[in-house]
Amino acid sequence: MAELRTDKARQGRTGRPVLYVLIAGLALCLVVFIGLQFYNASQPDQNINGVEASDTTAAPATPTSTQTGVVSPSAPVSGTTNSAN
Repeated sequence: MAELRTDKARQGRTGRPVLYVLIAGLALCLVVFIGLQFYNASQPDQNINGVEASDTTAAPATPTSTQTGVVSPSAPVSGTTNSAN
């Protein structure tokens, strides 16, 4: 079997090409990020019909029904049928 020398058994040249690719990729990412920031700043606000958005929400409306919400076994719930035999 042929003997391999360690200085000839490399896959590629050593040096700076990998560093250049990494720096170019990082620069491209920064360009895209800055472009997205400008695009986002140029979009209109989500303010529809002049209504200001608030960070608080209105309380839910209270039910106006006169039922108490208590159901006993002798009184069926309205809208259901008693199918017990």
